[in-house]
Amino acid sequence: MSDLGRLAVVVVGYGGPALLERHTTQVAAELRPARIVVVDNHSTDANRAAVRALCEREGWTGVFPGTNTGFGAGCNLGAAAALAEGAEVLLFLNPDATIDAESAVRLMAAVEAEPLLLAGPTVLGPDGSVASAGVDLDLDAGRMRPWRRRAEQGPEADTLPWVTGACFAVTRELWERLAGFDERYFLYWEDVDLCARVRAFGGRVAVVDGATAVHAGGGTQRAEGSRAKSPAYYYFNIRNRALFARTWLSQERERAWRRGAVGAAYEILMRGGRRQLLHPVRPLSAVLQGLRDGRRDRPVRVLESVRELRATTNPYIVQLVETLDRRDDTEVVLFSFARAIAGRYDVFHVHWPELLMTSAGTPLRRLARRLLTTAFLARLRLTRTPVVRTWHNLARPDGLTRWDHRLLDALERRTRHVIRLTDQTAPPLDVPTSTIVHAHYRDWFDRIEPTAEATRNPRRALYFGLIKPYKGVEQLLAAVTEHPEADLDVRLVGSPSDPTLADQVRVAVAADPRISADLSYADDTTLAAEIAAAALVVLPYKAMHNSGALLLALSLDTPVLAPDNEVNRRLAEEVGEGWLHLFDGTLTIDDLERALKSVAAGPPAARPDLSAREWPESAALHAAAFRASLYP
Repeated sequence: MSDLGRLAVVVVGYGGPALLERHTTQVAAELRPARIVVVDNHSTDANRAAVRALCEREGWTGVFPGTNTGFGAGCNLGAAAALAEGAEVLLFLNPDATIDAESAVRLMAAVEAEPLLLAGPTVLGPDGSVASAGVDLDLDAGRMRPWRRRAEQGPEADTLPWVTGACFAVTRELWERLAGFDERYFLYWEDVDLCARVRAFGGRVAVVDGATAVHAGGGTQRAEGSRAKSPAYYYFNIRNRALFARTWLSQERERAWRRGAVGAAYEILMRGGRRQLLHPVRPLSAVLQGLRDGRRDRPVRVLESVRELRATTNPYIVQLVETLDRRDDTEVVLFSFARAIAGRYDVFHVHWPELLMTSAGTPLRRLARRLLTTAFLARLRLTRTPVVRTWHNLARPDGLTRWDHRLLDALERRTRHVIRLTDQTAPPLDVPTSTIVHAHYRDWFDRIEPTAEATRNPRRALYFGLIKPYKGVEQLLAAVTEHPEADLDVRLVGSPSDPTLADQVRVAVAADPRISADLSYADDTTLAAEIAAAALVVLPYKAMHNSGALLLALSLDTPVLAPDNEVNRRLAEEVGEGWLHLFDGTLTIDDLERALKSVAAGPPAARPDLSAREWPESAALHAAAFRASLYP
């Protein structure tokens, strides 16, 4: 069985490790020394930790995207990891399926002899009955028939042969030519589309004689103790049937499929049995939305909580909106109360929800904001529109009224998906959660023409950003002023949040010539120049969970001194040695001098490694989270 060393088995899972424990461990033992690559589409933190532990225990390659990417995208991630490790043949296998070594070798031999072959086994049910041995899709009517019924088809029938995505094998050559699954499908029909592309490339689809796999089937999309399927099963089967027709069929044939769409949707619904119709809202809603979205290749329309993109808008938000807008599967609309209450959108994405009520100046405007927010939340509830929230802050801000808290409580009840910037965030909502790391600012500052070539001051430690109590600027000033012997140049750039803080900074500047400050908003050109002139950016926060300022400084290739915690320790390891220096507890003069001395000893050999923080990948994960929120 030495041939199996060229094989990688790609398994895409969702949920806990039970199926992997029951089936994939058996496959791994049977197919040794084949590689096992497990892609865990994120469901919960507990499931993620359990799957990660299983992969480490078994010596499998684990791929852990921050969100539920869907089946096709998960397979693409797993295949990329397998090919990077040197695999020459890919065997895709569901987590509730098993295959023996003899069958795997037969599949390998078949595809290596015919490199443009997509080969599947005969798939058996747990009782030994044939579940799938190839299916023909009637391109005229959209009906499916097993290959064993080919004699019933007329000689003029135009069919597409396909094998189930539960188990199939391809060569590296064919997979790279196909460029993987079409990720628009998310769930279901992506294997039919893949087989259509194999045929379009001059390849062939076949079931290999003597190769069998056993597939328990349906565990992830069936309600416990019932034939009923999940809403996602109904929605994506109905929607993707139409997506396939738009992609592959002539206009005449597509119209024929549309005419039969209601009948096909009824057949799909009845796969879950009649008893589910005792509680019909969720299944029928999924059916109707699948029919609606199937009529056109409509992107998910996302209402963003930001009102407009201005010069002072957080660049993180601007880059996210711009990158999402460049995708075909997502349409972004900016917030206004008129649009929020009466407009058309599929998902509401919010970053700082308290700004809906509190960003107006006068008491009358704040009252109007609260009334409009109340109406907006009523619309979300009435239309069952999901909310996706990016969880930036661990706690609500101070100064909210009881009414504000009730509105935020109502918004959290409508939240169907949470995006967090780090695995260490633990949102207090029991909903699906995606980890999408804060992307970098390199592209943003590449747009800015430098005013002049800056010279770094080797003694300068720069603080920039809003000056708020929790950010520890007082401790920075105290550490410096209490040690007049320290050879430092400390610079503060940013607006104070209250007059008391502003006065503290001005007093320190007047009393100590080593301290200077610009207490005003710094535009991007000014900020880039200030960072370029500093040897070190110091962020003396009393507590830091995630920080855009930290990523901004690293994006401009400037070392940072920041609090020591698990998040920052992981980031220090990610970006490379010498870029992120850590202090424990309250910032001291020793911490500052140690970091500056380290920086002065010489810059790191390379730029900070921010390759895991590219905007296109971030936007793709956001788009997946938006889709997932529609059918959790």
